Amino acid sequence: MHPLNPFFAVIIFIIAFLTAYLLNLKYKITSDNNRYETIDGMRGFLAVGVFIHHASIWFQYLHINSWEPPKSNLYNQLGQTSVSLFFMITSFLFVSKLLNDKNQTTNWKDFFIGRIFRLVPLYLVSITILLLIVMICTHWKINVSYLDFLKQLVYWGTFTIYKSPIINNCEYTNIINAGVVWSLPYEWLFYFCLPLLFVVINRRKTSILFIILGLVFALLFYRFHGIPMHHMLSFLGGAIAPFMIKYGPKKLNYNSIFLSVVLLLSLGLILRFHSSDNVICKLFIIIVFNLIALGNNLFGLLKNKTLKFLGEISYSTYLLHGILLFCLIYFGIRFEIAEKLSPITYCLIGFGITPFIILISFIGYRFIEKPGMELGKKLRSRK
Repeated sequence: MHPLNPFFAVIIFIIAFLTAYLLNLKYKITSDNNRYETIDGMRGFLAVGVFIHHASIWFQYLHINSWEPPKSNLYNQLGQTSVSLFFMITSFLFVSKLLNDKNQTTNWKDFFIGRIFRLVPLYLVSITILLLIVMICTHWKINVSYLDFLKQLVYWGTFTIYKSPIINNCEYTNIINAGVVWSLPYEWLFYFCLPLLFVVINRRKTSILFIILGLVFALLFYRFHGIPMHHMLSFLGGAIAPFMIKYGPKKLNYNSIFLSVVLLLSLGLILRFHSSDNVICKLFIIIVFNLIALGNNLFGLLKNKTLKFLGEISYSTYLLHGILLFCLIYFGIRFEIAEKLSPITYCLIGFGITPFIILISFIGYRFIEKPGMELGKKLRSRK
């Protein structure tokens, strides 16, 4: 077996599912809100898919010493399409809230408090671990000026919204966490643009201060990163379903066998492309997402409680899996040995680390994410 063989991905999915099933027997953490249960089930697939994507990249990196997309369409799409769908989920959830705001007002202070306490705690923990690994790799010596070192910490501590520089001249900085943080600035861009979307969608006034903040953030983001159209298409694609739910035909059964087959065919057609950046490929991804968001559960699969469990811990899986992979290869196996691993041995190692990734993700959710969310709720309720 080879790390680009489809069975490698299938077996990891099965191991992840069984591990989550056993954890969920004792620790019930799935959301009580079943309104978007197909979305929750999909997130479980996506986070594990990103892990598999990076596991295949690591095997390639060990042999060619270059961090680049895997040659396989399947393994590249497990990463790129998954992130594209994560963007669509973000757009779907928050555009839905704007459309369903009965009072046609939004407390933006409360909104950003909620987002900060949802995303920041685990992110800071992951970046602290990354910094610790960097210092170990550089033998606890500061190899840059103290001012540069401080700047590097600030850039990483603020979600790399400006940039993600190498820390302390450590060449492994951007692969320690598999580079997953690149997507988070786009999430923040969407959040800051929500006050502008509120005005467009609801045609009502809202806080001038937050509109100005949104415009400033968008302009700075454009200056730092540009605005890649394929990412914007992802957010736009995720905003279709909320309008369909509110204004579309009520009697249309999106969970029909016909539309389930359309969904499966669209998934298959996505694999005809190597990158999700392709406009036609993005169209198929948008079709897949909107059918699921509108209630298609893929023959009941996406309603599975274990998948929804994986969905609940998906943010931890996303941020922490790369760190675990790096620690295993760099500190556990060692690069000089890992370079000589046969494909089948590497696959077995991938199978072995999967339960630990799910377990650590669960711990991250239960002891970092969930307390952070609860603290955010308390602060908003006190106000």
